[in-house]
Amino acid sequence: MNKYTPMNTIIREINKALHRQKLKPYYAKLEDMKRIHIESWSDEKLKEHAKELQNRAQSGIPLNDLIMEAAVLVAEVIWRLMGIRLYDAQWVAGMALHEGHLVEMQTGEGKTLAAVLPAFLNALEGKGVHIFTFNDYLASRDAAWMGPIYQYLGLTVGCVKEEQSFQDRKAAYAADITYLTAKQAGFDYLKDSLVYDKSKMVQLSFHYVLVDEADSILIDEAGPVGRVIRVRLVI
Repeated sequence: MNKYTPMNTIIREINKALHRQKLKPYYAKLEDMKRIHIESWSDEKLKEHAKELQNRAQSGIPLNDLIMEAAVLVAEVIWRLMGIRLYDAQWVAGMALHEGHLVEMQTGEGKTLAAVLPAFLNALEGKGVHIFTFNDYLASRDAAWMGPIYQYLGLTVGCVKEEQSFQDRKAAYAADITYLTAKQAGFDYLKDSLVYDKSKMVQLSFHYVLVDEADSILIDEAGPVGRVIRVRLVI
């Protein structure tokens, strides 16, 4: 059966047009972001501004009012530490993720870096951000790879792994940014629900989560553990 029928072609073109319309506000905001120039700032000034954003977020200023400054700051730090300039698609993906949208990016398009903006922005409130990966290897890899960026910006980074002690696991959850698998988060949630002493719990309150490989984690691999996890934001 020929899938390229006139009707299918029309539907594809309509979908493309709708897609472009949805992305239009993000690209308009991106143009405004690119007009903010902080390339000449010293490392000290960048770090001071990151702290200022944190103070403003925790004083009650909405994160949407800080997103442009945060995005420009993150992009500059990525360039200084990694020598990578973010593509427009990564900026747009980061903004869309912050707003709670599911974002599809192909392998090689830089979704790991795209997730830094929404993770940093939502961590400013001091309530913690979880980043779910598909397996322990990816959690460790991404925590080590992205960790210097968050640390430069004044945030702490943790990684929850299967063979961890209670104290190490609790410390990882207490970080501003925590990398782990959905399976680890689910089992820890179940175990915490069985203890009577709060000091024996490893997890803190749930605030914000990014899910990498969302289709695999939330659909293909979803089981009893996956169903207890409330997901606010997915990649």
